[in-house]
Amino acid sequence: MRPLAPILVCCTVAAVLAAAAGAVNITVNGTVTAGTTLSVAANGTPSFNLTLNGVDQTASYTLPASVVDARGRTTSGGWNLTITSTQFKDASNHTFPTTASTITGVTPTCGTNSTCTLPTNNVANTNLALPAGVTAPAAVKYVNAANLTGMGTTNLDAAVDVAVPANVFAGTYSSTVTVAIVSGP
Repeated sequence: MRPLAPILVCCTVAAVLAAAAGAVNITVNGTVTAGTTLSVAANGTPSFNLTLNGVDQTASYTLPASVVDARGRTTSGGWNLTITSTQFKDASNHTFPTTASTITGVTPTCGTNSTCTLPTNNVANTNLALPAGVTAPAAVKYVNAANLTGMGTTNLDAAVDVAVPANVFAGTYSSTVTVAIVSGP
């Protein structure tokens, strides 16, 4: 009787060779096309509350904006946001000074479901006057994304301080803040 081990080895080698002979490598190609979207949108409704106490006070709010840059690395040349506003005014036309609002900082985070590239900002925005007037004056740049940054969806929360003089009338005041996006840092 012949030993079984050499026969089993031969059968195993034959099976492995047969399986390898049936294998194939398949190349998968994918094309990612740059989008054209470069946009900014409001990402919430800011507000503040304050109780008059006889002295000048500072109220604070967060101005939330969301930037979508879907242009892709090959064409993404960065972007910048500009800002202006109308003067805080109540229903009786009482106003805050045009110099009332100051941006004290901007915090970027990636948007929901977005692996973004956070913006590299070169704008000094830790004590930036927010322009205001009866009609909105010329806008100022308040944050930017250097070339190849700020891609995907980025949420930008600007911290804004509002100087409220002690001599204002009690009431509900409002201001329209206009944020615009411009291509290029």
